[in-house]
Amino acid sequence: MPKRQNREEIQVMRDADAFFDIFESARIRGGNTTSRALHAGQLLEFPHASPRFHFIEHAPCRLHIAGERRGIVLEPGDLVLLPQGGSHRLECAGNDIARPQITTCEFRFEGVGGILLANALPALLHVANAAEPPAAFPDTPKEWLSVTLAAIRREADQPWLGSSVMLSRLVDLLFVWSLRHWLVTASPQAGGLARALDDAVVGRALALLHAQPGKDWSVARLASELNQSRSGLSQRFVETLGEPPMRYLTRWRMHLAADMLTSTKLRISQIAQRAGYDSEPAFSRAFKRQFGSAPTDYRAASRKRR
Repeated sequence: MPKRQNREEIQVMRDADAFFDIFESARIRGGNTTSRALHAGQLLEFPHASPRFHFIEHAPCRLHIAGERRGIVLEPGDLVLLPQGGSHRLECAGNDIARPQITTCEFRFEGVGGILLANALPALLHVANAAEPPAAFPDTPKEWLSVTLAAIRREADQPWLGSSVMLSRLVDLLFVWSLRHWLVTASPQAGGLARALDDAVVGRALALLHAQPGKDWSVARLASELNQSRSGLSQRFVETLGEPPMRYLTRWRMHLAADMLTSTKLRISQIAQRAGYDSEPAFSRAFKRQFGSAPTDYRAASRKRR
């Protein structure tokens, strides 16, 4: 029988939905996929690389990230995600008898939420194959990594009708599974979104704000919903996310608005209302502060880039 989840685990999943709201608005698209074997002493270098995954098989290798003094040993079955990309290299960590096989999947963010998502994550997410999953996690890395990577390699090696769509969806799955693993294994002391979701009060606050971003929120109203004081709630937001609740909400509303400007034909007044603004001029001023251009100019520029 499936394991029954306790209230704390269910609340963690509900609070994490705020994070996946950001994920949805990022609109991740899979790119080039390669699979290569490393010989002893050989390097795979990725200067100025785009965001990507690396999956390790058969033998260990060592990952070096630019600016970091120490490398990270990756064992067979490990997955690493570099959500911000950046310069790095992989090298064989053993002898030439067993060669590490590196499967690399590139991806890109096509939605405005990609900036928020990349900034919310650490530079490196390491899903260790040998790691024991926490009780809240429904499966082990070994179970889902091998199946998903096998499907990715099949679509990349034997492209057919719809392979580009399949690869993009598979990369989506890989990304979500990696995030789930990170969210339940990250130390609360890590700060940022992991700590915010681990905080019972801030996590519930994020879930409320993301569920109804257009609501007439104030610190007082949000604090009342959570049975907290205004000062206490603001302090916990600053300690976990580095900004007070209403500043976070404004930033999230503006990213939602930017997404609507680029993906819908809604009028500016309609977008303003959905973003929680009764006044179109007030919305336009807030949008310009966030993105440096008025909503109409932002929409026009996005159409030119297509």
